Amino acid sequence: MQRLSLPPVCIGIAVLIGTIGPVSPSWAVSAFVLWVTDGDTVTVVDQNFHLQRVRVYGIDCPESEQAYGFTARLKTAWEVWLRPVTLLPVERDRYNRLVARVQKESRELSAALLAAGLAWVYDQYCDQDICRTWKTLEYRARNQDRGLWIEPDPIPPWKWRRGERSKRGWRWW
Repeated sequence: MQRLSLPPVCIGIAVLIGTIGPVSPSWAVSAFVLWVTDGDTVTVVDQNFHLQRVRVYGIDCPESEQAYGFTARLKTAWEVWLRPVTLLPVERDRYNRLVARVQKESRELSAALLAAGLAWVYDQYCDQDICRTWKTLEYRARNQDRGLWIEPDPIPPWKWRRGERSKRGWRWW
């Protein structure tokens, strides 16, 4: 009989997921962030070893090709990459990604990105009570010229995706 062996990285991930512990509320999902695609999209493995892409609820970060897109991705990586998180599912988007609030030690990833000036509150989709608090964080970052708000007229990603791209070109800062 042949024994199956798991690579050490799989064993390490299993141990980390096992140490996440119980979460509250009951519909919350414990997960571990394996990859950061961009500022508002991550790939996680949950406690049942299912991989899934997660769209961070309530915000929209600059696209990778936009100014501050790379910085938003770095901030997200700094906050949650290779760390246990709690997902508070909201819905599935049109790409079948889980849209969820992402928390690390009860701190919201959305709030961290907004406070750093690396995201907009996505008014079209952000309809929970927390969105008002996040709008205040965005307003403060804007008034203090943090992150992308140092630019004279930053283009929101939803406009940029429709083709209203900046003539200034790509910048990472």
